[in-house]
Amino acid sequence: MLLYLIRHGQTDYNIQGIVQGGGIDSDLNAKGRAQAEAFYAHYHQTRFDAVYVSSLKRTYQTLAPWEESGYQLQADPAIDEFRWGWMEGKKPTPEMNEEFTQLKADWAAGQFHRKIRGGESPEEAWNRIQPFFERVAKAHQGQRILVCSHGRTSRIVLSQLLGYGMDQMSKFSHSNTGLNVLRFYPNGKVQAEKINDVTHLEKL
Repeated sequence: MLLYLIRHGQTDYNIQGIVQGGGIDSDLNAKGRAQAEAFYAHYHQTRFDAVYVSSLKRTYQTLAPWEESGYQLQADPAIDEFRWGWMEGKKPTPEMNEEFTQLKADWAAGQFHRKIRGGESPEEAWNRIQPFFERVAKAHQGQRILVCSHGRTSRIVLSQLLGYGMDQMSKFSHSNTGLNVLRFYPNGKVQAEKINDVTHLEKL
C-alpha cells in the first residue's frame, strides 16, 4: 500500500496560535482553502483507491476538491486531532507553556501515559489511531490511499509506523497540507518516501 498522509489546511486558530485539538471543529481560512486547491492542482492526476478524512471539518474542507472531482470522502474519528483538554480554544499563556514544556520532556523520557488535564495521552491516542491504519492497510493492499488528518496525530503516526517511537515524534514537522508518503510492504515494514513535502505550495 502507498499512503499519502497530509495535514489539513490553515485555520485562523493556526495563525493566532490558539490550541485546536480534537475538541475544536474549526474551518479553513482563505489561505487554507488556497492550500487545499494547490494540493489538488498538483496531485489531481494521481489516482487514489480510497480517500479518508477525520470527523473534523477542516480535514473535509481540505479534500473537498477531491470530492468535487468524484471521490467519496470517508470520515473516521479515529484520526481526529490529539485532545489537548483544558488548553483547547485558548491562546498560550505562561502557565500553558510551562505545562506543555514539562509534558514534552516527559514524553521524550518515554512517559507516554502523561497528559493534559481533560485531554489524552500519546498512549491513548495511538490506541485509537492504530486500529484505523491496520484496517486500511488490510483493506487496501497494493493500493494508493489518501488520508487527511492533523498535526500531532500525524506526528504520532509517523513516529510509530516508521519505527522511531513516540519519544521522537517532535522531530516530525507538520506544515499545513504538508504531505507524507509512506510505502507499506507485505512483511510489515513501512518506509517513508516523502516527509512534510510542501512542493505544491511554492506558488502561494
